[in-house]
Amino acid sequence: MRIVSDLDGGNVLVHSTRDVIRLGIRSDTGAPEFRQWFHFGLEGVAGVPVRIELDVSDTTYPGAWEDYDVCTSYDLETWFRTPASFDGEVLAWEFVSEQPSVFFAYFAPYGLDRHAELLETARRSSLATVRTLGESVEERSIDVVRIGRGERIAWVIARQHPGETMAEWYAEGLVGRLLDEDDDAARAVREACTVYVVPNMNPDGSALGNQRANAAGMNLNRAWLEPDREASPEVLAVRAAMEETGVDLFLDVHGDEQNPWCFLAGCEGNPSYDERLRDLENLFEQALLEGNDDFQDDYGYPRDEPGGGDLRTAGNWVGERFQCLSFTVEMPFKDAANHPDPEYGFDPDRARRLGSATVEAILAALPGLRD
Repeated sequence: MRIVSDLDGGNVLVHSTRDVIRLGIRSDTGAPEFRQWFHFGLEGVAGVPVRIELDVSDTTYPGAWEDYDVCTSYDLETWFRTPASFDGEVLAWEFVSEQPSVFFAYFAPYGLDRHAELLETARRSSLATVRTLGESVEERSIDVVRIGRGERIAWVIARQHPGETMAEWYAEGLVGRLLDEDDDAARAVREACTVYVVPNMNPDGSALGNQRANAAGMNLNRAWLEPDREASPEVLAVRAAMEETGVDLFLDVHGDEQNPWCFLAGCEGNPSYDERLRDLENLFEQALLEGNDDFQDDYGYPRDEPGGGDLRTAGNWVGERFQCLSFTVEMPFKDAANHPDPEYGFDPDRARRLGSATVEAILAALPGLRD
């Protein structure tokens, strides 16, 4: 048996393989306070019962492991859930593989190869263009897909936190729907709006197997107020492009480690937040409720008090700078509690479907995006 960690986004520490496989999680590059993401494989285990114990005693979000089941795949394409137990310090699961190799991850990975395929799909479409906005700390491209030629301007960014891979699955679903020439809702959005999608804000962290930080140890979603050319060039590049185009609608797509829900967080704590934005939020949320079974609006983050918005975060900074409709989109690492699927949990297909359903929500909000 061999433990495979040299994967795109791989992250595991091997403590012991005697009798029980005992593993740990490496901290994010340059950011020891972040330790949550794991991704590894086992080779030579067909038909062999194995017990895996993952030390999660001092991870960043210890409550995340309650009711969490492990994402499992034989081919890195189809992911299902393996039941796990959590005793407060160790996440443990048992598995008998039907294939010579099996892979485990915190959530289904979205590799840099698939990212390249997504961009190539957009390039081949007459409805889209792809360009590079800048480079990451380790000189990887920060790419944007531009779809539509309408007057309204929407920006969607995903994966500021690289371990929140469901965000790029969501972006794939949104881009795929917007590129459908036969889809009436997508056509209406393209005619009225120009949509800019950044599928991966943090390619360095993605490659390195980080949960929240880039290669410089920076949490990009705390860098929007004062981005730095050395520590957060990714944010600097995207902010500069937004200043060129303006923004009428902004979505920052994430995953939440502890909450078993799909939900939105607005920017009600911003100084410029007003009744128009509140009405737009309601329109957008209602359309998403009608278009997707996983989305719900009963549970989410507590609303910020007036003036309490954190302008270091993308949702608040963009909302305040452009006085626009601005949301943070959250999806679960666990199963969605309002729409459970014990076999697959919340998975890439469900993230893609939520991204696809966002087209109707954008369409519903379009008439009110500008005064």
